[in-house]
Parts: sequence; C-alpha cells; structure tokens
Amino acid sequence: MSTLHVCFLWHMHQPSYTDPVTGEVVMPWVRLHGVKDYTDMAALLDEVEDARVTFNFVPGLLDQIERAAVDDGADDRFLRLTLTAPEDLDDHDRAFIARWFFSLHHPTLLEPLPRYRELRDAVDGGATLDDDQLRDLQLLFSLAWCGAAVRRDPVVAALLDKGRGFDEQDKRALIAAQRRALGEIVGRYRALAEAGRVELTCTPHEHPILPLLVDSDLAVAAHPAARLPRARFRWPGDARAHVRRALDSHASRFGAPPRGMWPAEGSVAAAILPILRDAGVEWAVSDEEILRKSLGQPTLARRDGLTPWQIDGVTLFFRDHGLSDRIGFDYARRTPSEAAEDFVADLVRAREALDGADGVITIALDGENCWEHYEGGSSRFLPVLYRAVAETEGLRLSTFGEALEAVPPRPLPRLAAGSWIDGTFATWIGDPVKNRAWELLAATREAVAEPFDAVEARDPELAALILKAEASDWWWWFGAGHSTPFDASFDALFRAHLTAIHRRLGQPPPSALSQPVSAPREADHDSADRPRTRAPVRQIRPTIDGTRGWYFKWHSAGTVAPVFGAIHRGGGLVSGLTYANDDATLSLRIDLRDPPAADALAGRRLQLRAETATEAPVLLWPPIAGVDAAAGEVFECRVDLSALRVGTVASPLRCRVEVLAESGELLECFPAVGWADLDLLTRAESGANAWI
Repeated sequence: MSTLHVCFLWHMHQPSYTDPVTGEVVMPWVRLHGVKDYTDMAALLDEVEDARVTFNFVPGLLDQIERAAVDDGADDRFLRLTLTAPEDLDDHDRAFIARWFFSLHHPTLLEPLPRYRELRDAVDGGATLDDDQLRDLQLLFSLAWCGAAVRRDPVVAALLDKGRGFDEQDKRALIAAQRRALGEIVGRYRALAEAGRVELTCTPHEHPILPLLVDSDLAVAAHPAARLPRARFRWPGDARAHVRRALDSHASRFGAPPRGMWPAEGSVAAAILPILRDAGVEWAVSDEEILRKSLGQPTLARRDGLTPWQIDGVTLFFRDHGLSDRIGFDYARRTPSEAAEDFVADLVRAREALDGADGVITIALDGENCWEHYEGGSSRFLPVLYRAVAETEGLRLSTFGEALEAVPPRPLPRLAAGSWIDGTFATWIGDPVKNRAWELLAATREAVAEPFDAVEARDPELAALILKAEASDWWWWFGAGHSTPFDASFDALFRAHLTAIHRRLGQPPPSALSQPVSAPREADHDSADRPRTRAPVRQIRPTIDGTRGWYFKWHSAGTVAPVFGAIHRGGGLVSGLTYANDDATLSLRIDLRDPPAADALAGRRLQLRAETATEAPVLLWPPIAGVDAAAGEVFECRVDLSALRVGTVASPLRCRVEVLAESGELLECFPAVGWADLDLLTRAESGANAWI
C-alpha cells in the first residue's frame, strides 16, 4: 500500500509595527497573536503523539516577540493605554480605547465574555464609558485574545472567573502573564524541534516578495498584462541579504540553520533559485498554480501535485491550494469532526491517485490569522484534524525533511514566476496605488545608491531600515485587494521607514512622503453620487451558490461602491456590486444592506439594465431562463453577455441594477445617478486561468 505523507507548514508572520521615526509600536498584533496562536499551536501538539508538522517563522516576527516579552509599555501604544489608569487618560486616549479595543472577531472572542458584550453594546448605543467601564475594557481586550494555553495560567484563569470589576493590579497581572508566555515561545519551539516533533523553517528576513526585489519587471513574466511602476526596482543584493540574514537569525535562535524556506507569499521565479541554493536552502514551498504554469498544463493532474520537484539545485513542494484554503477560509464554519472527515476523505482520494507509489501532499497557510474565526481557536480544531489524519491507514503526518527521505523529487523543466495568489504578483504590484509605493521605494533606494553589502558594513541601522521598507505587507494593504481599519497606520508606517532612511542619509525627506500613498483623489463638483470603482485583476467564473464561500471566491473581481453626498445617504437596499467576467458571461454579487439576501429580496425583484441594450433589462431575481442566480447569505448571479447585447468582451460595460416591487414599480437604482462602468477583461488581459 502506498503512503501519502501529509506535510503541514504553518507560516508565522506579522509585519514590523514599530515606527522607525518615533520608536513607538503602533499596533498590538504581535503580542496578541503571541498569547493566542503562537503559544497554542505548540502546546496542542501534546495531544497528538503522532503529529509531525513544520513551522515557518519570519525572523522579523521573532525580533518583535522577544521585544514584546520584556516591553514595559512605554513605547507600545496599545499596551501603554492598557496599563494607564482611566483617571489619567485624556479625552483623546479614552476615545481611542473605545474605538480600537473591540478589534477582534466578535462571535468567537468577544461574545463569550458577558461584560465585554455589555461594553460593546454600550459604545454602539452611543454611551460614553465611565472609568470603571473603561478599565474593564482595557483588560478585556487583552484577556479575550488569550489562547487556551495561556488561559490555563492561574492568574489568567482567575481573571476569567472574575469577569468584571477589574482593578489596576488585575491589568498588571494579566500583562505580566502575557509577557511570560511570549518569553517562552522561542524556547518551546526549539525544544519541539530538538525532540523531532517539528521541523522549523524560515522566510526571508522581513517577508519581501523576493522576485520583485530581484527585478520588479518579473511581474510581467507572471502576468503579461501587468502594469509596471514607472520606476524599475532591481536590487538583487537586497534579496540575497534577506535570505542570508534570515538563515543566520534562525540558526542563532534554534541552534541550526533551516533546511527549508517558505518564500514570502509562496513567491518564486527562476531568478531566485541561485540565491536560495547558494545560501544553503535545500527546499522551498510555493503553490500548485505555479506548478501548473511551470508544466504548461491547462489543469494540474492530481498526481503531479503529490511529489516534490527539483530545479537548479533546489527542491520545490507545491501546496494543495484547495485543502490549504479550506482550513484558512472554510472549516471555521463546520464542527471539527465534520471538517476533519471532509479533509481526510480528500486525502484518501489523493492517495488513490498515486497508483501504489508513495507521495507527499503539502498543506501550507498562515499559522495565526484564521484561528480568530474558529470557536476555541486552533486548540479545539487541530487536535481533531491531526488525530483523524494519523489514524487513517495510508496517511502519515510528516515533516518535509521526512517526506524527502521517502519520496524522491522529479526534475522540473522550468519554474514559472508568481505567488500563491492567482499565480501572479498582482496583489503586490500593478494597481496604481501599489505602483506608487514601488516608485517611492525605488527613489529612496536609489538615494542610498550603494549595494547592500556596502551599506551593511558602513551603517547596520540603515541596512535594517532598507530591509523593513521592502516588506511585502505594505503592498498587501495598498490599493485594490485588501483593506483593514488600520490602512492609514500601515500607510504611515511605510512612509515612516522611507523617511527614516532619508534622515539616516542626512537628507530632507521628499515632500511626497508627507502625503498618504493612498491619498484619495479630489472630488469634482458633481461627484457626490458617482460610484467608486475598482477594476478586476483577471477573468474568473465564481460558483453561484448564494454563500460568501472561501475568502478568495471573488478576490480578483472588480467592485462598485457608492459615494453618498449630502442628499443621497444610502438608505436603499443595494450597498455595492462585485463583478467578474469570462469570455461569455458576467458574474455579479449584489451586496444588500439587510442580509441575508433571501429575506431582503422577499417581495422584490432585481434587474440589470445595460446602456447598450435595446430591449428590456435582464431579470436577475426571480431569475429568468439563462440566468443562474442564488439568494442565500448573499445574492449572486451569472448572465450571458449576449443577453446584454455584448457579443464579445468590451470594456467598459455601462449598466445599473434596478430594484422593483412585485407590482413592477421602480424602487431604486444602483448607482443612484448615471451608470456603473464595469471593466470587462479579455483572456489576454487576464493572464491566469480562472478559479471556480
């Protein structure tokens, strides 16, 4: 019987939250993920003796964990505001706490704490918190983030039992318990590695998109239609420094350099292979979409994804995209046993595709972010999953090093460029705002001018600033694709790093660095009701089932969102539109203000009117023949472009959504004034294959 080696790689990463100009830690996520996810992920291995997994740490994260373990709060904004008595806070700080100390997933972390719910409801109702309420909020924010392992600390357990009416000593005791847990993280993982329970790997030091540091024009190799920044970034020495420093940092903490590496975001290109090989990296992990592109296949054969591949002296594993993303974005909505059953069933089908040979399947994803959405976090789900895999005949939990001993790699003829998202670099380059950030970085790097090795020898602090400025996280939040309530803070941090570089050089920072990278365009006189639009990245054909589905279901789609003026305050049913196309169809998700869509659409009809159509608009709900539609959590539909009198893909398509009563009376239009311009993409513009 063949054996399928199941290799989990848990990627541990947070960007640098320290403002290099002020020295302040501006966001709390290293401390909070540290006392929940980094601690729990190690502790839960004790529950499954046969579990063998791989943990990947970004050295820049470990630097911050070690600082957080000893930080007294003086230079940490959230920690300082936690430890300051409410009586000593000014109105600005009190408002900051009331705004930001609810920053967590409410269903799993806030709702289980009655006092926390009371405070949330009070603030949502417009109340101003008094000193005792504010003190409870200060503590509960940090307490709610404590994972299962930290909650077993007697101090933390007592605070959970107390529930409310906290005092200043309670706050200090909680933060001291969190510091103890943070201080044990590195030693805990090193002990697991020395015992053979885990394999430890790393990412280039500050989590850069390595190929784009080598040459930003590689974005076109991954996606021929990519729009490049006006300034080309090409500093391969910086890429080598990220790899070298990561390996040295890892060895100093864990006793030996790692054999393997997860390049940030699974980003690879042939140009980075010599950098990895020459540094001593034996193997790396990317995504199966990269393997498909490398092999030149329209679809990837299952068996091809179940083996390591070797090229230019480096062995490559390619993650199973579907299984990895089910953990990241789907299984939180299922019970642990249901999810484990589904997961193992897919592994068994994969093993059957091996036809008697041994194989390896790679499951790689973030080791922290998804657990916020799981009831009980990783500690309730993962032991069930690990146990189900370990107890299934023909499956074996393995580290990548163990898998390599059992499954020899196959030769890979070429390596395509790209990342785990779409097989391109579009999440980090190509959008106008993302490109603007690259141009600012390129200008700053040109101001330094020297090769990295020379900078490092002359001014180590300047060298460290350069690496931090090249971190991928800035581009993740810039422009299209992702957003967070902390967008402005990330924008400011990026510019602070560039500003600090110029000051280190003794130069005045360029005036451009005083303005947000993502500064909104000035509105013209009649723009109050014009919708904001974001162009799609590529052709996709999402499943129409009325569910929000996995995170990246509509990820590459375009969006239309209203900008409400003084008259139009957005009280209608439709709040936004997400759209995508292939060569023949247009797919829509119409966002409604009163979900679920199934209830919101009761007694209403939806239709799509195209400016180019000479006949009646297309009825979307209830759907007519030729329209695929579903109204569940959300409303989704797909319609033939021919029905809109679009014979071939044309850009833009001018249209609007109309809401009608059952009687046929027009209730509202979206957008409220004029038309929405939908940018439809040709296959050539799209570049990458669609995900279903």
